[in-house]
Amino acid sequence: MALPAHATEWMDCGDPTQSVSIRVLLGAMDVIAVNTVEIVANGAKWSTEAGGGATVITRGQAFETADQIWIDMTDEQVNEIIARLRLFKAMDDGGEEEALPVIGGILAMPGVGAWAVSCSGP
Repeated sequence: MALPAHATEWMDCGDPTQSVSIRVLLGAMDVIAVNTVEIVANGAKWSTEAGGGATVITRGQAFETADQIWIDMTDEQVNEIIARLRLFKAMDDGGEEEALPVIGGILAMPGVGAWAVSCSGP
């Protein structure tokens, strides 16, 4: 029995100085579905996928409303928070063209740093 396919799309976030970036692969569902997360900060890498010299992290809780996205990442043993992504979405619905959301917020990594980030996609 075949299951229906679900599209995925990357959301890319970073700070203006390009000292940090976070990429989140999100599934197209009625609820937030975090598939893959990749973080680069201060020259170090973290990812939910093993390899490439990245420290392996685990998806923690994720929450989305019409105007917010919250995603937490933990260590492999789910003992401590590695990163907290807190985003806010805004959209201008007054134009004639399809409006794209403006997404921005903070990425906080205990012991590593905290950054204001802006995002593009999905």
